[in-house]
Amino acid sequence: LKDRDNNLLVLRPELTPTLARMVAQKESELVFPIRWQSYGVFFRYERPQRGRGRAFYQWNVDILGSESFLADAEIMTVACTLFQKLNLTPEQAVIKVNDRQGLETKLMQSLKIDAQSVRPLFGAIDRADKMPEDKYRAYLQEDLKLSATQIDVLNETLQSKDLSFSPYLQQILEQLDKNGVASYVEPDLKIVRGFNYYTRTVFEAWAKTSLKRALFGGGRYDNLTIQVGGKRPVPGVGFAIGDMAITELLKEVHLYPNLPFSGARVLVTVFSETLLPQSVDMARRLRQAGVPTEIYLECDQRLDRQFKYADRKGIPFALVIGPEELLANTVVCKNLKNRTQHIFSNNDMAILAKAIQQNLS
Repeated sequence: LKDRDNNLLVLRPELTPTLARMVAQKESELVFPIRWQSYGVFFRYERPQRGRGRAFYQWNVDILGSESFLADAEIMTVACTLFQKLNLTPEQAVIKVNDRQGLETKLMQSLKIDAQSVRPLFGAIDRADKMPEDKYRAYLQEDLKLSATQIDVLNETLQSKDLSFSPYLQQILEQLDKNGVASYVEPDLKIVRGFNYYTRTVFEAWAKTSLKRALFGGGRYDNLTIQVGGKRPVPGVGFAIGDMAITELLKEVHLYPNLPFSGARVLVTVFSETLLPQSVDMARRLRQAGVPTEIYLECDQRLDRQFKYADRKGIPFALVIGPEELLANTVVCKNLKNRTQHIFSNNDMAILAKAIQQNLS
């Protein structure tokens, strides 16, 4: 898009290339491997649909500076642990993983094709589940010039559970088993995502419910720092998960949390302009005690109107300091849900704050 001065601007679509550029610029100052995470708003320009919007929040998790399979396993363990923390079971969500580099070598050998033919073939594999079987087969024959025998070998290879072509992938899966999260992971040779920068390991998380869609993805990117101007390749592996798809899954399996109210817990009322300093001081002390507090901003409104305001905003408690309370050095705390009230000493701020935080129970 363009701004008022006709400058071309971009709304941030992803972070991995930016992270690679940052690391490339500071590589002489960093102690590798580095573990990095971030969370922020991202954008995509396409038609919004269920679980996919134009603006979304995304969590990015990466390790840079290690070529070891342990880095891949650690990143995928973080993803599996996320499922565990959300109470999602292996029957509800799965992470499908592949070694695209190893698969490339295997296909070149079994199909007797050269390296230049693998990239368009991977593109076809990536779209296979979105195409009818007859159209997919016709595309392989007519556009990619594969024979019927080659197509049969390709389909047999992609369905195979034999991972001997990738000792690297076998090591990752063995480590995930040791980490206690292997039940969430399965090899799938049809996962070939991220052609622009993933170099070896690629994985996608999928919902296994009726949602049946990808939740997030990740992989290994060993050349990205060079692509963005770095002096040397810094190997990396990571994943990024947006909030929208995982939210749809949590709702579908009835795990979406009932988040606690995070607004003000108490409204300090203003009895009159004369007593405004006492109300202001009470609000200040409650905030210092860690209680989310609002103070009513008008000095000429009746208390019942102030109570109604608090009730409409979902503020559970209201404090009153009137002439009688001023003389007695007390404050009245009204529970607006059950219409009860308690009297506290104006000097016992810690007791009042604790009572409010614990709902006066």
